[in-house]
Amino acid sequence: MKFKILIIFIFFYIPNICFSQTLPASILQGGLIVGQLDQGDSLKLNGKSLKISRDKKFVFAVGRDELGPMNITVLKNNEVISIHQINVIKREYEIQRINGLPKKMVSPDEKVLKRIIADNKIIVNAKKLDLDNTYFSTSFMIPTKGVISGVFGSQRILNDVPKSPHKGLDIAAPEGQTIVSTNEGIITLAEDDLYYTGGTIIIDHGHGVKSIYAHLLTVDVKVGQKVIKGEPIGKVGSTGRSTGPHLHWGVMWFDEYVDPQLLINK
Repeated sequence: MKFKILIIFIFFYIPNICFSQTLPASILQGGLIVGQLDQGDSLKLNGKSLKISRDKKFVFAVGRDELGPMNITVLKNNEVISIHQINVIKREYEIQRINGLPKKMVSPDEKVLKRIIADNKIIVNAKKLDLDNTYFSTSFMIPTKGVISGVFGSQRILNDVPKSPHKGLDIAAPEGQTIVSTNEGIITLAEDDLYYTGGTIIIDHGHGVKSIYAHLLTVDVKVGQKVIKGEPIGKVGSTGRSTGPHLHWGVMWFDEYVDPQLLINK
């Protein structure tokens, strides 16, 4: 069984895009696979149906901690015609331990926690959307220029309490520098002041693929607006929980985040 398939490997400083006529035998944790069926009419990933576009494009992610193997089943008229197994290559992530911090820096108080919960509901609602467009099938671009100050997958352990792994890429840049859309899409979230992420934008690229931009000084788009790749959407800032001007840029497939750095054509 053959596929027309674009495989995007997520791996630091390795050329990120290669083309193949078949599904890969293995892929790194944090990867994204974009493909197009040339036979069959439906696809399952580990027993769950994958969304297929009218022109038979599909996409799925390999999570940061996915152990695999991942099983891909191709069907036609509900009959299995091919099964493919993808092994997952484990990555090593940076772990930073910091002890002796004041409690309030590790665990928020009740008032702050309520705000965080409310903010999370807003973000979750945007992440749940599953639009039919296939903008995800074109290449991504870096949303602003700067110095990489934080990488995907790294994790801090504060006072022996593991915190959530870093879900994107941090780009240190001058305050007020323009941020552009990494790809074509629809604005599904545009908030000026979330507790953790400050000025925040989410763009939907279709089939569960979304990009998120955080800590913005200004949010210059509105929910429902269509943007093209490279279109200005806001300015670099240090809003929310931030220690200096930078852009946090993340890319996700529903709840699975991938490493955005190697989605970029270099």
